[in-house]
Amino acid sequence: MADKVRWAILGAGKIAHSFVNDFSVLQNAELVAVASSDPGRAKAFAEECNIPLSYSYDELYNSSEIDAVYIATTHNFHYEQCLECMRHGKHVLCEKPITLNDKQFKELAEVAKSKNVFLMEAMWTYFLPALLKAKQWVEEGKIGKLGVIEANFGFPMEKNSEGRMYNPNLAGGALLDLGVYPIAFATYFANTKPAKIIASGVLTDTGVDERTGITIQYGEVTASLFTSMVTIMDNKATLCGDKGYIEIPDFFKATTAALCDNLHNKLDTFEDKRSTKGYNFEMQHATDMILDKKTESEIMPHWRSNEIQEIMTEVRRQIGLVYPGE
Repeated sequence: MADKVRWAILGAGKIAHSFVNDFSVLQNAELVAVASSDPGRAKAFAEECNIPLSYSYDELYNSSEIDAVYIATTHNFHYEQCLECMRHGKHVLCEKPITLNDKQFKELAEVAKSKNVFLMEAMWTYFLPALLKAKQWVEEGKIGKLGVIEANFGFPMEKNSEGRMYNPNLAGGALLDLGVYPIAFATYFANTKPAKIIASGVLTDTGVDERTGITIQYGEVTASLFTSMVTIMDNKATLCGDKGYIEIPDFFKATTAALCDNLHNKLDTFEDKRSTKGYNFEMQHATDMILDKKTESEIMPHWRSNEIQEIMTEVRRQIGLVYPGE
């Protein structure tokens, strides 16, 4: 692995296809394998995407052909699969949320350090150019002193009690799948530990949350966040200061950002004219960190993933969301 990282995908679902589609623009990286719990599915995925090798999970863990693994399975499997990959000396980029709770994440971070392998939660939003531009505007004082962060993410999803979103055995619900984005956004821009968290939510008859509202006090900054898998939302984020505000439509996959003054006059706009979906930014960063022999990211460090997990764990406590086996 002197000058190239050999990647494998663990999981052969929809998000894994997005990873493959953006992989072609990466530098110093090679996609060599895909693994699934269903060997036939792994083989079909490999053939469809021109990936040389298809594995079972155990074959991937033990393969000498793999340096790093992108984990693209459902939330309930992330902790166990991250552990197995790292115990076998593999670097890990794991889809969000990386674990079900902060206790699990703390354990993963310790293993990454003890095994000297890279571990990062795949919060792709943090690496999008529009978000980086918004961060620059805030740091340059373009909106004055940041006081309020607003973000929501939601849309109606199929009501299937056995499906991924409604099944507690798959760690379903709006919070972990969708709500992690507003929470991560607030954490990124507040950049400090919460002083107070207030949450309320409505649970489905399967025991997962269908919609959840969260207010977080970060020192002098207040975040108002909402997520839902039963109602459509505008999926917008706004950063409000005493001299203006920044508006980011579809912030979780942001392509644009607008800087406005207190009279709603648009002062500046940024548009990301990328040709990819946008996963390539985090993928390239992870590749670069691995080649630099880092065990954690400078943009999505372990402390930030832990912060997000601690917030979600507290929100779940307040709304009464518990998953089997916890």
